[in-house]
Amino acid sequence: MLAGGYRLALDDGDHVDVTVFETSVRRGRERLRAGAHEEAEELLRSGLDLWRGRALEDLTGMVFEGERRRLDELRLTALEDAAHVGLERGRAQELISELTALLADHPFREKLRGQLMLALYRSGRHAEALDLFHRGRVLLDAELGLAPSPELRALQSAILEHDPALMGSGIVRSEAAERLPASARSGSGKTEGNLSRSPGPYVGRRGALRALRETIVRERLVTLLGPGGVGKTRLALEALSRPDSPVEALWWIDLAVTGEDGVLAALATTLGLSDASVATDQRPLDFLRRVVSSLENRTTIVAFDNCEHVLDAVAPLVKTLLDACPQLTVVATSREPLGIAYEAHFTVEPMTAEEAGELFTLRAAKISPSFAAGPDARQDVLTLCRRLDGLPLAVELAAAHVRMLSVAEIDRRLDDRFALLVKGERTAPARHRTLRAVLDWSYALLGGAEQEVLSELALRVGGTALDDAERTGAPGPGTTCTPGAGHGGGLLPILTQLVDKSMLFAVPGAQGTRFQMLETVREYALARLRTEGRLQQAEERFVSWALDFAAEHSAALHSREQSAHCLHIAEETANLRAGSELLVRQGRAAEALFLESSLGYFWYVSGREEEGIDRLSRTLDAYDGEPGTSDPERPPGPREEWALTYTFAWLAWLNHVAGRHESALGYEERYRAAWRQARNPDVAVIGPVYEALYARLTADEDRGDLFARAEAGIAGTAFQWDRAVLQYNWSTYCLHNGDPDAAGEHALYGIEAARAADDPFALAICLTARGDAKESAGRREEARSLWSEASEILRTMDARSRWAYRALRLAYLDIGEGDLDRADRRIAEVERIAAEVISYDLAYAGANLRAVVLAARSRFTEATAALREVASAEAAPRHRRAVASLALTVCGEGGPADGERLADGHREAAAIIEPLARDAIPGCTALTLTGASSVDRVRTMETTAPLTAVTVVEPG
Repeated sequence: MLAGGYRLALDDGDHVDVTVFETSVRRGRERLRAGAHEEAEELLRSGLDLWRGRALEDLTGMVFEGERRRLDELRLTALEDAAHVGLERGRAQELISELTALLADHPFREKLRGQLMLALYRSGRHAEALDLFHRGRVLLDAELGLAPSPELRALQSAILEHDPALMGSGIVRSEAAERLPASARSGSGKTEGNLSRSPGPYVGRRGALRALRETIVRERLVTLLGPGGVGKTRLALEALSRPDSPVEALWWIDLAVTGEDGVLAALATTLGLSDASVATDQRPLDFLRRVVSSLENRTTIVAFDNCEHVLDAVAPLVKTLLDACPQLTVVATSREPLGIAYEAHFTVEPMTAEEAGELFTLRAAKISPSFAAGPDARQDVLTLCRRLDGLPLAVELAAAHVRMLSVAEIDRRLDDRFALLVKGERTAPARHRTLRAVLDWSYALLGGAEQEVLSELALRVGGTALDDAERTGAPGPGTTCTPGAGHGGGLLPILTQLVDKSMLFAVPGAQGTRFQMLETVREYALARLRTEGRLQQAEERFVSWALDFAAEHSAALHSREQSAHCLHIAEETANLRAGSELLVRQGRAAEALFLESSLGYFWYVSGREEEGIDRLSRTLDAYDGEPGTSDPERPPGPREEWALTYTFAWLAWLNHVAGRHESALGYEERYRAAWRQARNPDVAVIGPVYEALYARLTADEDRGDLFARAEAGIAGTAFQWDRAVLQYNWSTYCLHNGDPDAAGEHALYGIEAARAADDPFALAICLTARGDAKESAGRREEARSLWSEASEILRTMDARSRWAYRALRLAYLDIGEGDLDRADRRIAEVERIAAEVISYDLAYAGANLRAVVLAARSRFTEATAALREVASAEAAPRHRRAVASLALTVCGEGGPADGERLADGHREAAAIIEPLARDAIPGCTALTLTGASSVDRVRTMETTAPLTAVTVVEPG
C-alpha cells in the first residue's frame, strides 16, 4: 500500500483491458489502412467486445472524467471504423440496427448519420436514407443553427442520382470465371447466398452438430441420411448457419418440389443465372458451364435438400461440379445415398430421450405457457419420447396436444395407435411405424375442417399464402373455408390451429405469411386425400385456382405493379407447374397450354427464358400427343386457339432470345399456320404483329410492309401492349436500315402504347429504342434523358442485366462528354453484374468500352491489352471480338496500320456488326489511313455517333 492509494503488481500473464482495447484498435486501424478488411474488423470488434458498460464506472474527479471522455471517444471512433469495414465487406443490412442505436445516442455525429444513410441505401431502403438526411438537417438547424456538412450533402445528392459508386467496391461480388475479361473479375468480402437461419433455438444433438460441422470442413461431399421426420434438414441448416463461416458463398436449394429435369435449372435460378438471353450470333448458353464458371474459383458450399426422389439427376450433377470446382463443398440431405465414390455418409440418428424431452418441453411451453415439467411430468415426458423413438417430428406433433391432455394421457392414447400399426404393418421399419402412428393420431384429433384443409393443401407443393388459399374455395362440405372469407375468419383460424399442432409451419413470403408443410406430412396428407375419396374434387379446385391465378397475374404484369406480380408468380411457380402437370395427366393439355402460355411474359421479363422454354415445350408435346388434337373434324375452340397462338409465339421468341434459332424457326412456322387458321377474332388482330417481328428476325419477307399491315390491324384496339411490342420492333427495323428519324417516330408510338397499357417493362424498352434513335441522329442529351428514364425503370424491377446495357449506353455518353470518372463507375457496376450473372456478352461489351476509357486517358498500352484480350477470347461473342479487332486495327496496335490489314479488319467487322454500326467504321478507318495520331483516332471513336450501336447493342 502506498500513501494515498494502492499499486497493483502485474505478472507477465496479466492484462489490463484498457491496454488490450487500445492495442486492438490501433492494430485494427493499421490493417484497415492496408486494405485487410477482414482482419481489421476482427481486431476492432475484439477490442470493442471488452466493453461492459461505461468506462471507469463509479469513479469521480477531474482525472477520471478526462480519461473517461478519452476512452468513450476512442470507443465511438472504433465503432465508426468497424461500421466502415462492415459496409466495405457488404454487410449493410446487418449494420442498420447497430448504427440506428448509435445515432440515437449521438444524433450530431454526421459520420454515423452518413454511414446509416449508406447502409439503408445499399439495403434498398432509399426513401428512408433520404428521410434520415432530412431529419438530420432539421435537427442541426433547430439545435445548432448549422447546415449539414458538404460530405453529407454530397451523399444525399448521390443517393438522389442513384450513383453506382454508392454500392462501393467492397460489395460482395461473385468471382467470375477465368473466361470473363480480367476487368470483370473481383474478390469477395463476406459470405453471400440465400441461407436463412431457422426460427427458434436449436435443441439437442450438440455432439452431432459438432461432428457434422467437422465433417463438412474435412470432406467435399457430405450426405445426411435418415428417414423422414428424423431432422436432417434442421440439422443441416444449423450446421451451415455459422456467423464465422470462412466460405465466400453458401447456397441452399430445396428439391422437394423439383422433378429430375429441373435440378440444374433450380440451381441456376438460385445462383441468379436464369437469364438465358444471348446476342444474335451467339450460341445458346450452356447452363452447366455457367454454373461451373460461377463456382469454380470460389470457396463455396452448395446444399441440396430432399434429394431422394431426384437422385438420378442430382448425383451426376454433383459429381460434375465437384470435379470442375476444386473449392466447392456439397452438402445433401436424402433418405438414400447419392452413390458417388467420395461421398461421406453422415447418418442422422434419432434424438436421445433427454434431447427429445428437452424438445418436447420447449414445444409444449409454446403451446401452453402454463406447462411445466416437474419431476413426475419429466419422467412421463422421457417415457413418451422413448416410445416416439426420438423422432423430432413425432415429438413435436405429440407436444402440440398438451393444452388439452396431460403427458400421461398423450402416451395412453398413442398406445392404441401403436398396437394397430404393429398388427397391420409388421414388415415396415419400426421408426416408420412410430411416425405413422403419431401422424394418424394427430390427424384423428383434428376437426373436420382442419382435416380437409390440411389434406387439400397437400396439393400445394410450394406452400400457400393465405389469400390464395382462401380463393381456392371450399374444400368440402361443413368447413368454414369459403372464398372471400377475409383475414378475420375463414381459413385463418384453421391454419393457425394447424400451425399450433405442428402440421403446418409459417414462413415469411413475398405476399406476407406463407404456410408450408414438411414433406413427410405432405405425403401423409395426400394419402388421406386419396383414401377418403376427396382427391378428385380437391384436384379440380386446385387446377381452377392455378388457371385463374395465371390468367389474373399475367394480365396484371401489364401494370405499374409489375414487380410485385412477378414476385407473386415466382413464389407460386412450383404450384403452377403442379397444376399444369395435373391437367396433362387428366387429359386436359389444352387447358395446361392456356396456363403455361399465360406465363410467357413472366418468363421473359424475369429473365427465366430457359424455364419458360422447358415448361411450354413439354406441355406442347403433351398436347400434340393427345388423341384428337390433329383431327380436322375437331377444330379448336376460341380459348384453345388463343393458347396455341401464344404458345407458338412465346416458344419462337424465347428460343430466339436464347440463341436456338433453328428451334425458333420451327415454332414460327407453326405460329403462322395457327393464327391464319384461327376463327378467334382477337387472334386475327394479334397474328400479324408477331409475324412481322419474326420476319425481321429471319429477313425472309418485305418487313416494312408487314409492320404497316400489322399496325393497320391493331391500331385502335385494346391490345396496347402488343402494339407497343410492334412499334418497338418497327423502330429497331428502321434504325438498322439507317433511318433514325422513322425509328424515333415508331419508338414514340411504342412509348404511348406502353403508357396506355401501363406496362413499365414495355415502356423501358421503347424509351431505350427512342434513345437509340436520338443518339444515332447526334442528339445525345435527349438520348441521355430517355436512357436514364429506362434505366431507372429497370433498376426498380431488379432487371440487372437489362439495366446494365442501359448503363453502358450512358457510360458511352459520359466518355463523349469527357466525364471519364463517371463512365468508369458505370462500367465497374456493369462488370460486377456481368460477373454475378456470368454474362459473357455483357462482360465483353464492358471490356471494350473500358478500353475506350483507357485510351481516352492516354493509357494506350493498357487499352490495347484489354482489346487484345477480348479479340482473342473464345467465350466472347463474335460481334464483341469484331469490335475489339476493329479498334485494334484503327489504332494500329500502337503504329500505323497497313492498308491490306485494315481492309481485312473492315470486311470482317462489316460482315458481323449490325448495319447501322457499320456507318461508324469508315470515319475511324480514314483517320488511320491518313496517319492521324492515336489521340485523334480515340477522339473520333468517342464522338462518332453510331458507334454506340457497336459498343452497347444488347441481346433480345
